[in-house]
Amino acid sequence: MRPVVLYSVVFIFILLSIASGQDVAKQIKDSQNLQISSALDGAIQEHISLISTDSIKSYIDKITDFKTRFMLADNRKEIAQWFVDKFKSFAYDQIAIDSFQNTIEWPMQNGKNVTSWQYNASATLPGSATQDTICVLGAHYDCMIMGPGTDPYKFSPGADNNASGLAVCLEIARVLKQSGFEPKYPIQFVAFGSEEFMTMFVEGESGSQTYIAALKHEGKTVKLMLDNNQVSFSPDTAAWKLDFQNYPGSENLTALAHMICDKYTKITPVDTSDHTPYSDARYFHEAGYPTIFFEEYHFNPYTFTDEDIPENCNFDYCAEVAKISCGILIYSTY
Repeated sequence: MRPVVLYSVVFIFILLSIASGQDVAKQIKDSQNLQISSALDGAIQEHISLISTDSIKSYIDKITDFKTRFMLADNRKEIAQWFVDKFKSFAYDQIAIDSFQNTIEWPMQNGKNVTSWQYNASATLPGSATQDTICVLGAHYDCMIMGPGTDPYKFSPGADNNASGLAVCLEIARVLKQSGFEPKYPIQFVAFGSEEFMTMFVEGESGSQTYIAALKHEGKTVKLMLDNNQVSFSPDTAAWKLDFQNYPGSENLTALAHMICDKYTKITPVDTSDHTPYSDARYFHEAGYPTIFFEEYHFNPYTFTDEDIPENCNFDYCAEVAKISCGILIYSTY
């Protein structure tokens, strides 16, 4: 998501981006020093080989079948329930829908506030060593459409933004559960609500903010958070590249992402921090958790339009992107 945000917020993140950019060379060097045993290498190879382009396509198709996922549309709980049912189909039994309220001005700049119930949907792969330190793989499911003659209540497909990130989350959840992988730390797969207006609430907060508050209330901490947001657009004629949106303080995680990407995928990583304020990962970073946000390098020209549909997605590219998060999770919890 790239909403219009306060210039002061953007300026702060520009300063942080400059500082973070100075660490890029160190991150790449650090990634070359990471050690990986033959057993761990085999586990990563085994699991990423199970990631299916057909599955990625099916998830994106099904999610866009809702026609709209605008956060104020009447079907928002139905969408959250769909994710619950999908996790159940993968044989998860630790599944939750968490509700929360927030208020936005809608339509924008008309002086009218709308309060609504919103929902996060999650599934947990239990850890063998601890339940209090978790790894999070998340993506937002709400979407938006803008421009003359558009009505987000009726049609807002959001195939790339962000059914693609959700497809990555679902596919890794499927692969790890159905392979029988037993992580050291619990892994939570989360579909977050109400991300698109994350900086604009009159009252309440986004799905990721309420999720983090709940974790803190439960006395849990986050070992790492992986956020995939718009990861299915790459022109057929272009080399596959992926933006690694870097957060200061998460250099070790960024180095690990480089190692996994270089060793196990066909993707060239591009370090940047230009969009770090605009996704759920931001709030995990602000909470002090190691975080990285993956985003397509060639930004989709159809974002926030009625042409953000599956036909404009590159499913093979999206499946390749999924290998990075899958490899990071296995490496970090093996």
